[in-house]
Amino acid sequence: MNPPTREEFEVLKRRFDQLERETEPMRLERRLSIPEANTLQTIMEMVGKMAPDVATLKVQMATKDDISALKNEISAMEKRFDAIAEVQKQILARLPEKGE
Repeated sequence: MNPPTREEFEVLKRRFDQLERETEPMRLERRLSIPEANTLQTIMEMVGKMAPDVATLKVQMATKDDISALKNEISAMEKRFDAIAEVQKQILARLPEKGE
């Protein structure tokens, strides 16, 4: 096999360089300006402070849903008790008086 000519060598070298550039990892660097960095830091601090509050609110909302369901159950029980009381009144009204 014959060694490549200078022209072929240069073509191969350019092709190699091109392939190397295409496959080399790309680095994206974007430095934040001071105001952007400060704003980002402030937002991160606010999120950190709010996370426990959000968790507490979630628990409270779940508790409110439980309380609401409990109130509905109590209301239904009260209606049943009222119905039972009404039946008891009707039964008592039909009973003979003492001494009869």
